[in-house]
Amino acid sequence: MKIVLVRHGRPDEGHAERPEDPPLAEEGRRQARAAAALLAGEGITRIVTSPLLRARQTAEPLAARLGMVAEVVDGWAEADRHLGRYRSVETLRAQGAGEWQRFLADPVRYMGGDPVSFRAGVLTALDALVAEAARDAHVAVFCHGLPINVVLSHALGLDRIVHFPPGYGSVTRLRVRSTRAIGVVSVNETGHLASLGASP
Repeated sequence: MKIVLVRHGRPDEGHAERPEDPPLAEEGRRQARAAAALLAGEGITRIVTSPLLRARQTAEPLAARLGMVAEVVDGWAEADRHLGRYRSVETLRAQGAGEWQRFLADPVRYMGGDPVSFRAGVLTALDALVAEAARDAHVAVFCHGLPINVVLSHALGLDRIVHFPPGYGSVTRLRVRSTRAIGVVSVNETGHLASLGASP
């Protein structure tokens, strides 16, 4: 089967009414539409999304184009889901080298999660996805940076979550025989965002 991991588009960081779970900014909506345009002709058979608003809104254009319903799966949520404010990677980097190194050293704990349970939750969601799918399924999963990192680290047999920095609206492709046999086809595809005139 094929799995496409799509990182959500750029959120409206600091949104007055939903600082903890912001909607997409206009740039993020453009990124979501670009991802939908890329994937619409690829034979997607199922759409799955994190419960967080930024991921659900990123899934909406593809779901609308294909006439499908995006299924919300809790295990694909980001580690920061219980924090009071969303902070982008750009914001974290702007806080200085020391703070950025603290994030890289233990990103899940930095964002308020427990690394063991977070990793287990993401891999349980992945296991369920593979177990439920036909061999020729092509599933688009709209989620976040750390779940993508968990899956990539697992696929590559790495002991810890390594920081692959997926851009907003980026696409990471996997070929899956089982959760123990995952091939990484591409990481952080952003070519479909090049015409948007803003950084991914």
